[in-house]
Formats: sequence, structure tokens, C-alpha cells
Amino acid sequence: MALQILRHAFFMIYRNFGQALRVSVGPYLVLLAGFALFVALFQERLNLLGSPGAAGTLSGADAGIIFLGLTGMAIFGLLIFSWVAVSWHRFVLLEEYSGALPAFSDRPIGAYAGRSILYALLLVIVAIPLVLVLGPLATIGPLVMQWVVGLALVSVLTFVWLRIALALPSVAVGQPIRMGEAWAASAPLSGAIFGVSVLLVGLSGFADSLSTAVMVAIPVMGFVLNIAIQWLIIMLGVSILTTLYGHLIEKRPLID
Repeated sequence: MALQILRHAFFMIYRNFGQALRVSVGPYLVLLAGFALFVALFQERLNLLGSPGAAGTLSGADAGIIFLGLTGMAIFGLLIFSWVAVSWHRFVLLEEYSGALPAFSDRPIGAYAGRSILYALLLVIVAIPLVLVLGPLATIGPLVMQWVVGLALVSVLTFVWLRIALALPSVAVGQPIRMGEAWAASAPLSGAIFGVSVLLVGLSGFADSLSTAVMVAIPVMGFVLNIAIQWLIIMLGVSILTTLYGHLIEKRPLID
């Protein structure tokens, strides 16, 4: 079942590749423009921050401005991700096509971002005891033990995320459900969702290792490959949520 869910999500992207590009490329170009503007505005202070003895030369005002700038960029990045995710959810679930730049106004992008922050904070709370329990195991064993512990930790957190974030597509289509409802609705497929989590984390780790190896050998190709891989992982994660919502909430069949 886990493979079926992952395969369904992958083919969702493959069969609608042009639309996947339309909902994502434009927003990410906006993100790059925002990042370039941030660097231009904060270049002098960022250079000062990275210089030797920065702690003694950076004023409190400058540090505060840098903090506000970084916070603003983080919020901006989250809004861009939410823009892409909402557009993709609405395309798959409502057959709402987008042009070169997906619609932003009259879309629940702020609500989607707000829910994402709430769920991320909850995930941090879940992660703290897991790290306290599993962390020491990674320090007393061989390298393979560290890898296994890391895979287990991230897989569990991904599992929790997929079950509670099942509510996010409902926000995107304007029929929001509560987090508790999402958790209850996903209970029948909890085993399959955990399998999806392990597969997704393993796939992401393998892809990162591959792009790193290519970047060492051929930096330009590695950079391009890394961008493509990160795009695919993000779209795959959003597609998995869309698949689970469509199957568990809207009772759609899993058809490859």
C-alpha cells in the first residue's frame, strides 16, 4: 500500500508535468527575486556578520535588523511554498488550471501558511523527547547505528507530519477540517503512511547523496541536479498529501 501511495503521487506529477512547472516555477522565481533584494539590502551587514570578530563589532541595532530581515525572508519563503502547495492541491482536487503564474489573490495561502507553522511547532514538541531517547543511541554505536537512528527519527516525524498535515489540502480547497479529524481519518492507513514516510526519507537521503557526489565531481551539473531534486521532493511531498486527502477524505480510488 505504501508503494502504491508513493507511485500514485509520483505519477500525479509525471502525468501533469507541465502544470507542475506552471504552479511552481513562477513562484520560485519570485522567491529568487526576493532573496536577491534581501542580499542587496543587507549585504553590508551580512558581510560584517561573517567577518572575524563580528561579535565585537556588530551593534545591537545591526543584529536586530539582520534578525528581522532573516525572519521576514523565512515568512516570505513559507508564503511562496504555500502558494505552490495551494495551487497544486487545487489543480488536482478541483481541476483548477493556472497560467504562467498561479493565482494568489482570493486563495487561502495565508491560512495554509498559518496552519503549516502550527503543525511545525507541534512537530518540534514531538521531536524533543524522541531526540532525548534516540540521540544517545547514535553516539554509542558505529556509523551505521547513527544512520539507522537518523532514519528512524526523521521517519517518525514525517509520519506524524503526514497524518496531521492531511488537513492542509482541505484548507487549500476551502473545506477545512481540524487536525484531530485528519489524524482520525488517517488511522486506517497508519501503517501504510509510516511505510510512505520511510520510503520518502530514504529516497530524499539517496537523492541528496547523489547530488552531493555529482557536485564534487562536476559542480555546475551538481548544482542543477540539486535544484531538480529539491523541486521533486517538495512536489512529491505535496502530492502525497493530496493523494491521502483525496483517498481518505474524498474517497477517491488510488489509480496509477
